[in-house]
Amino acid sequence: MESTQSWVQWLIVDHPWMIEIAVVLLLLFLLNVILKRFLVRSKRMAHLKESDWRYHLDYAAIVPARVLLWVLLATFVLDLLTRELKLSGLTYVGSLRNAGIIACLAWFLLRWKRVFHRVVSLRSEKEKGQMAMDPFTIEIVGKIFTITVIFISVLIIMQLFGLNVVPLVTFGGIGAATLGIAGKDVISNFFGGMMIYFTRPFMINDLIELPDKKLLGTIEEIGWYFTSVRDLEKKPLYIPNSVFSTEPVINQSRMTHRRIDEAIGIRYQDLKVLPKIVEEIRSLFEHNVSIDHHQSIYVFLSNLGEFAVHIEVKAYVLCTRYEDFMEVRQAVLTSICKVIEKNGAAIPYPTMEVIRGGAIPRKTS
Repeated sequence: MESTQSWVQWLIVDHPWMIEIAVVLLLLFLLNVILKRFLVRSKRMAHLKESDWRYHLDYAAIVPARVLLWVLLATFVLDLLTRELKLSGLTYVGSLRNAGIIACLAWFLLRWKRVFHRVVSLRSEKEKGQMAMDPFTIEIVGKIFTITVIFISVLIIMQLFGLNVVPLVTFGGIGAATLGIAGKDVISNFFGGMMIYFTRPFMINDLIELPDKKLLGTIEEIGWYFTSVRDLEKKPLYIPNSVFSTEPVINQSRMTHRRIDEAIGIRYQDLKVLPKIVEEIRSLFEHNVSIDHHQSIYVFLSNLGEFAVHIEVKAYVLCTRYEDFMEVRQAVLTSICKVIEKNGAAIPYPTMEVIRGGAIPRKTS
């Protein structure tokens, strides 16, 4: 009994700070449990869907909040030990606590950015791609937000530990100029990526062509330094972003039409039926629903060739998908051949006529 009383006296009278630590630890544990149950219960009670930002609130808040509670406990214990045991080495406990709060807040904001990206993606899938913000805008806003949060957090933490950030920022400007001269290629690629985000000459999954580079491929990823393109042979190509600011880019995914441009030849002996053939080909285009009749349609005699008379045929097809265009083009060319055959004409082809007696072979049609 006396040992118990002496132990209680030792704890309450001589070392009350240990009771404070136990009470704070209990309170933090209860706050941890209450926070998790409150967020999970509120999500269930509200019957939230994945496209609602409140559904992902527990993901963004619980882990940073738990870490923050433990940071508060650790700094409280250190501060209490410093005062009770009169330790002189722990002079930055307050700064550590504030730095922990800033770091956890920045962590929460970065996780919240992921929540925002997830919610917008789910809503875009639900609305079948009709979204208020396109993927380019979401990505650039997310990257700028990440850089801003990290930069401001680092500056605040440095200020908390007594570092003057003004000379550092000034020195950083001088260092940035030096790095700019040394790494101009890196910087040009970085700003090239920024210009791609702002001007949007192409987007992910677009089919682009670089005529000067003889490159045709699909955009897979647009990064800060390079853009990933998958060519027609399914090989990945990593193109520095600065290339797109100096080279012409053809975005084939944004074309509105594809064009039929052919030169059809008939024999010279078929000139008498040429007007009828031209008229029937023109009628063929006018009654084809795949042809854009608001655009110009050309069916004319273009030139008198060496062995044939050429009819120029030009028209715009409404479909832009390559497979669909080739089907329309195939149907049109087949119909033109039938028109020529129906009128008793024929498409010439080059032949060789060998003259007996050792004469030189002569080309005929």
